[in-house]
Amino acid sequence: MKRTRPLVFWLYIVLCFTIVPVTFLHLARLNWLATGMCLLTLLLMSIPFLLETKYKLTIPRGFLTALILFLYASMFLGTANRMYDVFWWWDKMLHGASGFIFAQMGFLLLLFLDSSQKQDSSRSRLLAALFAFSFSLAAGGVWEIYEYTMDRTFGTLYQGVGIHDTMTDIILDALGALVFALLLYFRKKRVPSSSV
Repeated sequence: MKRTRPLVFWLYIVLCFTIVPVTFLHLARLNWLATGMCLLTLLLMSIPFLLETKYKLTIPRGFLTALILFLYASMFLGTANRMYDVFWWWDKMLHGASGFIFAQMGFLLLLFLDSSQKQDSSRSRLLAALFAFSFSLAAGGVWEIYEYTMDRTFGTLYQGVGIHDTMTDIILDALGALVFALLLYFRKKRVPSSSV
């Protein structure tokens, strides 16, 4: 892991070192939600490295960096440390980014499941773009269900003013996904066969 991806791995280590002491601070204050979100952030940030090891995958470096930073910004900074309350645009920024990230995740999943997608043709690019876009919208819908569940269970305010916030989030997810899908369709060089 260190040999194949040193910069991403060390970014992961540095971010973990910032999360661990804050986790103990929240625990000392008996802030169970923040403590749980810190632990969940550590777990989710570790999963890509575990998948690479278990399934002998090579996750693209740029995607892995973006994913780790997104998890850190949304779960650790946003939820556990209330950046959503400090900056009004924090949630909107992350929803736009998540649309792009989830679309790329959908594309990588498609490459993993169907190796014929590595062939560069107009038809394969169209299928990949549609799948990536649809996957991202589905992930955005699941995220809104998560926000609704957190609001109802723990009294958080993820969904702000209700339907307006939810629809704005879904539109931003869709725009991020659309940008990735268009880049994917119109790009000339596909992901190398060594990736995924």
